[in-house]
Amino acid sequence: MQDLTINKRTTQVLGELSSNVVFKLWNLKKFGSCGTPDLPFKKFCARMILKFPNSELVFISLKYVQRYIRHGNNTNITNEYQLFTIALMLANKWHHDEVYSNKVWSEISNISRVDIDAMEMSFLKSLDFKMHITKAKYAFWLNCLKKFNLTGKYEYLFAKKIKKTTTTTSQEVLPKQGFNYDARLIQPPVGFERTIVVSHYAKEYKLFD
Repeated sequence: MQDLTINKRTTQVLGELSSNVVFKLWNLKKFGSCGTPDLPFKKFCARMILKFPNSELVFISLKYVQRYIRHGNNTNITNEYQLFTIALMLANKWHHDEVYSNKVWSEISNISRVDIDAMEMSFLKSLDFKMHITKAKYAFWLNCLKKFNLTGKYEYLFAKKIKKTTTTTSQEVLPKQGFNYDARLIQPPVGFERTIVVSHYAKEYKLFD
């Protein structure tokens, strides 16, 4: 996957979007109601995204969260912090050419390595290892996120219909199929000095101003 990184302001917007999506879906599954994420969780999502500043991986991770809420029966995950961490970690492992070890994810999320390992495998089994996202479903998911971001209506997060008019162009960067076994294990992210640009997907679907 091409490295499509994001600026600090967009990171904050993505953190707000992610915290709302994950928190509402998690509360619907656990308590049957939506609710609003608190400030600590918003900051957590923004901090995680700032450590791994790639908008495509964030969108994919939110799709994984949605799939887990709809189909998963994982009892290892007990809160929204764990859910977002595991989904983001798997998005990184499944679609990126350079990945961080579980130890790094443990240190950054403050979740124990033992728990990270257990939740990763349990999450995958819960979704029957169905991690691939087709081009049509991915484009449709971005539209759903846009509508949710504009209206706040969680119903858009469960929309199923894929319009026949949904198209992609040869210039679009789409998720690769399957786990990247050739991914290179890299060192933990240090600081926030990376040169960053807004994803063309975010521009195209107008998720941000």
